[in-house]
Amino acid sequence: MTFLRAELPLDSNRLLNNVSEIILASSSKRRLDLLKLIGIKPDKIIKPEIDELIEISHLKCKSKDLAYKKAKFVQKHYKIENKYIIAADTMVCRSGLVYEKAKDAKEVLEYLKKLSGKKHYVYGSICIISPNNKVLKRLVITEVFFKRLCNNDFNNNELLVEGIGKAGGYAIQGKGSLLVKKIKGSFYNVVGLSIFELNNMLLGLGWKKN
Repeated sequence: MTFLRAELPLDSNRLLNNVSEIILASSSKRRLDLLKLIGIKPDKIIKPEIDELIEISHLKCKSKDLAYKKAKFVQKHYKIENKYIIAADTMVCRSGLVYEKAKDAKEVLEYLKKLSGKKHYVYGSICIISPNNKVLKRLVITEVFFKRLCNNDFNNNELLVEGIGKAGGYAIQGKGSLLVKKIKGSFYNVVGLSIFELNNMLLGLGWKKN
């Protein structure tokens, strides 16, 4: 698939439900894959270009506001009308600190050392704007418990490379699963999108599959 500016046209020959009234306001492949699990094929994927440095001290509110900003950016700048717009945000937090997307393997290692043997939270927010301009926002919280990591983990190059670009520096759906002792809450929320909550939100807004 090839990006054209901020939009990513999708292959119309894929054997999924062609739900043309849905716009995914995210360039995340993980979120697209999760939508496929429940049979949703967005008409378009649009990357929201927003400033994620919102001055909000309450992290739960910040996550919800970021998801809302992403949805509104796409609606306004691409003049989207009469369609469902789905946006999401994922934050990995511990002790009031946010572990953003790791920039490189060095930062992944720093994150893993800080999260080793401890519990952290994944705040996953979803915002949907309906065709009649109704806005629905939800926050899903998952507790993640890391095992106590050892030098083999810290020296695992594949693990470190996989964590680049991931919130918290790990991918629970990949090799990062070896770090997780247990979770409380939605697994898919940690991956990037709670599909259970998303489906309920869409149905509540009157969405139906074609």
